[in-house]
Amino acid sequence: MTPRITSRPSAVSAVINKQLRSMETRTQKTFATAPGDKMEDGTIYAGISPDTLKPMCATPEDAPGVYQFYKATRYAESLDAHGHRDWRVPTKGELDVLFRFRVAIGGFNTSGSSPAGWYWSSSDYNHGTAWDRRFSDGLPNNSLKVSISSLRCVRG
Repeated sequence: MTPRITSRPSAVSAVINKQLRSMETRTQKTFATAPGDKMEDGTIYAGISPDTLKPMCATPEDAPGVYQFYKATRYAESLDAHGHRDWRVPTKGELDVLFRFRVAIGGFNTSGSSPAGWYWSSSDYNHGTAWDRRFSDGLPNNSLKVSISSLRCVRG
């Protein structure tokens, strides 16, 4: 017979504590406490992904140059950096997190210039456009996928 859980909050706490211990192990014993913290592997803790609800890390610098949407996606998928091969273009929600913590994370082009001051998300607006964001003031936009913008890769 399976034991009955009588205290729901303590069961939830146990699950959360187990997940935190697991996360701590997966982040090479360096648990980030704030966006901008440098991880042992050289990546930057960027916050919690609003899409996966998991910790998200970013590369410490932008990808070199600027990219059309599909080239940005291919670049991220082929990136082998900091001992990881699971890099990707951030979603629109994750790009919002990167923008919110841009000062702590560092290295973003905040000049507002086009295209270097704009960053791609992986989120489609429609078939021919995707969301991007200007990092000088946070202006979101839907740009043609043949346009060019900067890229900061994320994982997690």
